[in-house]
Amino acid sequence: MGAIRAKGKRFQADLRTPNGARLRPTFETHDEADHWLRLTQEKIRTGQDISLDVAQNTRAIAMNLRDLAEEVRNRHWRGCKSEDTLWIQARDVYRRLGASRSVREINENVIDDLIYQLERDGKSNGTINRRLAALSKMLKHAYRRGYISRMPVIERKRESEGRMRWLSYDEEQVLLAKFRELRQDQMADFVEVLVDTGLRTGELFKLCGRDVNAEERVIYLWDTKNGKSRSVPLTLRAMDALQRNHKIDSSLPLFAFTRHAFRHQWDLVKSLIGLDGDKEFVPHSLRHTCATRLVEKGIDLRVIQEFLGHRAIQTTIRYAKVVPKSLHAARDALELSDHGVTKRA
Repeated sequence: MGAIRAKGKRFQADLRTPNGARLRPTFETHDEADHWLRLTQEKIRTGQDISLDVAQNTRAIAMNLRDLAEEVRNRHWRGCKSEDTLWIQARDVYRRLGASRSVREINENVIDDLIYQLERDGKSNGTINRRLAALSKMLKHAYRRGYISRMPVIERKRESEGRMRWLSYDEEQVLLAKFRELRQDQMADFVEVLVDTGLRTGELFKLCGRDVNAEERVIYLWDTKNGKSRSVPLTLRAMDALQRNHKIDSSLPLFAFTRHAFRHQWDLVKSLIGLDGDKEFVPHSLRHTCATRLVEKGIDLRVIQEFLGHRAIQTTIRYAKVVPKSLHAARDALELSDHGVTKRA
C-alpha cells in the first residue's frame, strides 16, 4: 500500500517495500507523486529491481551537509587547482548551517539566513558569493543524485569591480632597478616577462624551456586557469629574459625560485620604493599593466582577450573602461566629424 500526503506546498509519496524499506520522496505536484507511486508499485508487482530507488531514498534521508560536502570534494574538486580553497568555502557553509543538518532542509529561507550570518560577520559581497557558489555546487550534485527533489534558487550579491591597479612606465623602471640592485636579476627577468606577456604568475612558474619557441618568439601554455591551452608571442625583451634563464634540461621550469620567495622579495622591494601602503600593488598588477598598455595602443579587444586568455570578453572590456586614452580617442573622432558643420550662433 502507498499514500500521498501534502507536505507544505509539496507532496510526499509514502511506500513501504516488501523487504521493509520505507520510501518517501517529495514532489512538486500531486500528479508527479502519484506517477512515481504507481510506477514503483508496478515494479514491485512485476518483480523488477527497485534497489536504486531504495538506495537513493535511503541515502537522501541520511545525507547531511558535511557528508554532501565531502562527497562533492571527492567527486568534483579532488586534485583540481583550487581544491583547498573550495573545501574551505564548503566547510564554512556546512558549519554555519549545521554539519548534521539534512540536505533536504536547505531552501531559500535557510540560504537567506546563511547570507545574513555572513553579512553580520562583515564578509564582503565577493566573499559571500564564493560561499554561495560552493553551496550551489553541493546542491546541484545533490539534485543530480536524487538527494533533493528541487534545486533552491540562490541569488548572488552584487559585486563591485573594485580598483584596477597597473604600473606606469616610471614605476616599472623603479621596480626593476630595485630588484637588480638587490641582485635579484632572475626575479627582475620574471617581472619583465609578466609585463610583456600578461601571463599569470602561476602560468610563468610552470613554463619550461621546451615550451619556448625561440625561432618564432612564442611560448606555449598548456595548463591555464580556464583549462584552455594558448600561445603567446614574445617581445624581444621578454625573449631575452627567458633565454637568460634557460636550463640545459628543457623539461625543468625556467624560473627556479618559489612563489613564496618571489612574494617575499616583492613585498621587500615594494616597501623600499615607497609603495608599502598600496594594497593593490601586487604581482597580478603586472598582468593589468600589460592589458592596459595593449588597450592604450588601440589593439582590438578580441585580440587582447585571446592574448591574455580571458574566458569571457566582459573581463577584457573592464580594461577599456579604465583607460582614459580610449575615451579620448572617441572624443577626438567626434571632434573630427564636426568639420564642415555649421555651428549655431
